Amino acid sequence: MVASLDIYSSDLISMLFNSFSYIAFFCIVFAVYWLMPDKHRRLFLLLASYFFYMSWKAEYGLLILALTVVNYFLGLKIGNLLEANKEKAKKWLQVGLVFNLGCLCFYKYTNFLIQSLFAAIAFGGNISHIKALEAAQSPALNIILPLGISFFTFEFIHYIVDIYRGSKPVKSPVDFALFASFFPSQIAGPIKRFQDFMHQLEEKPSLKREYFHEGMFLIMQGFFKKIVLSDNIGVLVGQGFNNLASLSLFDAWITAIGFTFQIFFDFSGYTDIGRGSALLLGYKVPENFNLPFLAHSLTNFWHRWHISLSTWLRDYLFIPMGGSRGSAWQTRRNTFMTMVLGGLWHGADWTFVIWGTLHGLGLILSKEWTDFAAKQSFLAPLRRTKVWHYCGVAFVCLFICLVSIFMRAPKLEQALCLVGKFFGIGTNIDVPGITGAVTTSFLQSTIIYTLPVYLLYAFLHQKYLTMQKSGQTLLPAPISALVNHWQTSPALQTAACLVLAVFISGMAPSQLSPFIYFQF
Repeated sequence: MVASLDIYSSDLISMLFNSFSYIAFFCIVFAVYWLMPDKHRRLFLLLASYFFYMSWKAEYGLLILALTVVNYFLGLKIGNLLEANKEKAKKWLQVGLVFNLGCLCFYKYTNFLIQSLFAAIAFGGNISHIKALEAAQSPALNIILPLGISFFTFEFIHYIVDIYRGSKPVKSPVDFALFASFFPSQIAGPIKRFQDFMHQLEEKPSLKREYFHEGMFLIMQGFFKKIVLSDNIGVLVGQGFNNLASLSLFDAWITAIGFTFQIFFDFSGYTDIGRGSALLLGYKVPENFNLPFLAHSLTNFWHRWHISLSTWLRDYLFIPMGGSRGSAWQTRRNTFMTMVLGGLWHGADWTFVIWGTLHGLGLILSKEWTDFAAKQSFLAPLRRTKVWHYCGVAFVCLFICLVSIFMRAPKLEQALCLVGKFFGIGTNIDVPGITGAVTTSFLQSTIIYTLPVYLLYAFLHQKYLTMQKSGQTLLPAPISALVNHWQTSPALQTAACLVLAVFISGMAPSQLSPFIYFQF
């Protein structure tokens, strides 16, 4: 069996954020947490987090416990040695990095390495390149990929590195274990920074009214994104990938664009539910998305998409490799290597390596083009226009849709097939096939009505928040007053949650589906 996570296994349905079991679990945790004395809350939340994680598979608890214990003592050791003997502290840091990355590599990449080795042998025997890379018949070990290991391993690495850089280690084992296992962000992030989390622990979280209303709305918004938008769009995307050979040009574009929106709503929906759950417990976790499809360049896209990962890669990979301190060539090299490794972090498969490679090349070419255009005086008037800006937005969206094919396709051969059809190779411009076969009334409602309305809401809401922070008042006074009233009115917020609940119950697919990022 390949070392992978079957995200469609019935064993993984029990405690999904979008399941009734999670809602029941969270309601119990919420009630007990706020009713008990403050001195017991951290320990209770720690136990609840372990219960949540072990509900998927009991053995998972032993893994995160072992990693927590080792990194707790590593942090103390590095912190104690830092002033007396920095060289020894550095050696202990290296031990910690080898330990954490070793665990991640064993669980996530052992079978990938075995398959790649046998693929190289097969390729030497004149088997086609694509089939060699896929290594369909190569042996593999029975290794189960633990949920969330990619995320909490990065949190442990961040912790010991920042201790070495001068941050104070966490003295309380309960506090440190809670940082590592905090269930609202445990499975798929956002990747937390321990300094922010510990600061909130020191302030003794309280149930603020604004936290409650914002948390409830975030949870309902997350359900809406996941169930109404992502899961329904996923029906269309699944049909496309299951019928690649017969796709028309129009179908290929719908499939690629559909998956891009599917994964955005799926992952940002998960983040919303996690952030909302954390707020209801008195904690804030980082925001992970900021309207990424309005990015005007690929660099800007990575400032808006999966923000906690992109900042982690910048701080703990790109900068340690040299960042932009060296020559232009070294900077481009560091950018490229960061994105290739970021792609490999997403999944142990050549499709993810290609996905990271394309993003690395895209960032380099985007930077080169920006530098070139800035030096051309004849382009200066055009660069200040809206046309220039929105051409950049259109290019980024097209690039992301195309590259995302490699993230969704189960095999490299299928990815290349869809890329070819995306450009019209092997297709005819004919009547759409898959869209006519699977588009039902609720799917039409999702794509034609619900999706544009939600995107418009998100755009206007983000614009309002941005202008509010900068002191601008570009929105008409009645709209500005309405948004202000919305933010301070529990009745309006409750009504909005009820409206979302109606949409969710009325447009939910018949089958519950896990979050896509669980497999990463």
